[in-house]
Amino acid sequence: MLKQEGFEHFYDLKSNQNLPPVSPQAMRQQDYGWLEASTIAAEATRENESVAAELTVSVQGLSCMACIWLIERVFAKQGGTQIDVDITRGELCMAWQPGTFQPVEFALELQRFGYLLGVARADAGQATDNNLERRTGVCGAFAMNAMAFSLPAYFGMPADFPFARWFDLVAAASATLALFVGGSYFAQRAWHALRAGVLHIDTPITLGILAAYIGSLIGWVSGAQGLKYFDFVAMFIFLMLGGRLVQQMAVARNRRRLLRDPSIPDAEMLDSLKAGESFVVKPGQAVPVAAKLDDAHASISLEWINGESDSCTRTSGQLVPSGALNAGTRSLNATALESWRDSTLCQLLEARRGSDNRDLRLEKLLRGYLIVVVLAGVIGAFWWWQHTSDWTRAMQVMISVFVVSCPCALGVAAPLADDIAASRAERHGVFVRTLGLWKKLTRLRQVVFDKTGTLTLENPVLINPDALEALDASARQALRHLTSGNLHPVSRSLFDALGGTAESPLNAEVIEEPGHGLHFKEDDGSVWSLSRPQDQSADAIFTRDDQLMASFRFRDALRAESLAQVDALQARGLRVSILSGDREPKVAAIAAQLHLARDQWQHSMTPDQKAAWIANHEPQATLYIGDGANDSLAFDAALCAGSPVTGRSFLEHKADFYFLGHSMRFMSSLLDIAATHRRAVHAVFAFSVTYNIVTVIVGLMGHLSPLWAAILMPLSSVATLSLVALIFRTQSARKASPSEPVMLAWSELPHSS
Repeated sequence: MLKQEGFEHFYDLKSNQNLPPVSPQAMRQQDYGWLEASTIAAEATRENESVAAELTVSVQGLSCMACIWLIERVFAKQGGTQIDVDITRGELCMAWQPGTFQPVEFALELQRFGYLLGVARADAGQATDNNLERRTGVCGAFAMNAMAFSLPAYFGMPADFPFARWFDLVAAASATLALFVGGSYFAQRAWHALRAGVLHIDTPITLGILAAYIGSLIGWVSGAQGLKYFDFVAMFIFLMLGGRLVQQMAVARNRRRLLRDPSIPDAEMLDSLKAGESFVVKPGQAVPVAAKLDDAHASISLEWINGESDSCTRTSGQLVPSGALNAGTRSLNATALESWRDSTLCQLLEARRGSDNRDLRLEKLLRGYLIVVVLAGVIGAFWWWQHTSDWTRAMQVMISVFVVSCPCALGVAAPLADDIAASRAERHGVFVRTLGLWKKLTRLRQVVFDKTGTLTLENPVLINPDALEALDASARQALRHLTSGNLHPVSRSLFDALGGTAESPLNAEVIEEPGHGLHFKEDDGSVWSLSRPQDQSADAIFTRDDQLMASFRFRDALRAESLAQVDALQARGLRVSILSGDREPKVAAIAAQLHLARDQWQHSMTPDQKAAWIANHEPQATLYIGDGANDSLAFDAALCAGSPVTGRSFLEHKADFYFLGHSMRFMSSLLDIAATHRRAVHAVFAFSVTYNIVTVIVGLMGHLSPLWAAILMPLSSVATLSLVALIFRTQSARKASPSEPVMLAWSELPHSS
């Protein structure tokens, strides 16, 4: 497709980087009604006809600059005026002149290349992230100013030099501005933590910043050169902010990588929904509340409720449960039997992961650390004042102790370890969404899986693909048209097996007869159908004018390497269990394939029962992996949780991590990465303790001047960064085969660097 459209330069821009596979969900029929409405609104709100209409939307599938280049070329080819793609927020802002450009056609064209457009996310540009970026950039400028105007004094500039006082003034002003812009970030967090009775890593950072700044002011006013730490204050704040920004970048990027779940109806419609009101559910959306079906027939899927992927039929007047998916090709009409707030789906959606991630051991360690540092500084200052009667020297000793004991190395190296670990995980198709994931993974004693769509593939596997290969181009296009917008497992499996195509979609309407199948009529009168045969010779048949074109057979299948990974997890000493809402025979069959004992799997479980089981079986040492709404409460009960990307589950947006692809191979790799991350952090911590002991002793002896503090701080950061990179690189070298090149850890710095 890229070659046909003249976009081969895409691969030149990719260089030797891996190209993530396009999700089948990106190729399925999408509802762009929201985009059409947004287009009308954007064109109607223009000030005059000469002004271009503008619209900001989310985009899924961005990975690098090559993606931006490709989207810009497609946009220009469609006749747009201006486009701005923001890869960090996962958004694009487009401008166009009405009549020369159609955003819906642009969205359809992008979809052919694997990119999906969606409603702009409310959290795409959270103020905290933007503020942190701005603080870091501004404090970088202040740090450079403070260093530039402090260097002359270090190189022997005499105190009576005409511009000496101006140099001090600029350095002091730069440190003061850095304190208000960047230091306030750490001070506020430390203060909120202390008010909550919690000791945070930002507490010693704040202590060091304030001590160095106050001492510098005293030294500046009194003329004591040995107390001027202005350059240290500005540079330290900049490094700490930079480390914090690196720590959040990968997480923020992965959170914005996915579009809002299209299965959930609009919030405005949900909040106003009351019992007795009629409502419409579009194809692929979930029925929000328990309701009575108003249409004659409807095809629904209960996979979100009980994990069973098979669709079923409802007729007029029958109950449709909350959380059922409209698996048909047409919207269904129903009457609500309850309000949104009383529905099961609302309870599952509003369930939230526990936020108490306090590390009591870290708090105890920080408490002891702060006591030792404060006592050492105060006692050292008192000793020097008693023996020398030089208050300036005493103050310098105390401030130098507070300065060098700041966790500078941890504040920079630990975020780098998080980012390298996240980059390694992405190589295996795993995307981290929470900062505490790596620590949680090292505390596991149990891994619990949902069955359908998690251990097994989302769709049944076509076991006679030769039947597809025997079809000619027109038949394949017709079959693709039949299955592109249908959620029935057979339709989804056939659609995925057909693969991507560059042909334009057909315009004929696909009609579904619930319980019987799908069909559409071409302009020449030919009727294409996909239905269930009357005998048991096949699971589905594809016909044209009642003439058999192909027969298809399917079977449920485990994800690739599921057995190997379950064995590997158990070899690590982890207990593996299955919690499923599916029927006993289906769960037993999968458990038998995985060689699991009878006490390692449960069947026919409700969402509440899953959560209760987790709560009674070491929840603070459990990883839960699931993909449906019926897994939401179990997610909240477990220590950490993961979800496959299906394009129809909100769990991807609340999991600690989500993963792409059809294999479970990533499980062992993820735990290996967590172990390497732990070794790296422990090594950095050991180095920091040793460094602090040595430098505090030197400071107490009175040998640590502002110059040495300014030199040792960046050197310690470089040393810890190198240590983290070496540990990850060494681990890669151990696992790489002789023919497999080892990537340098430095190449795994944040994508925006």
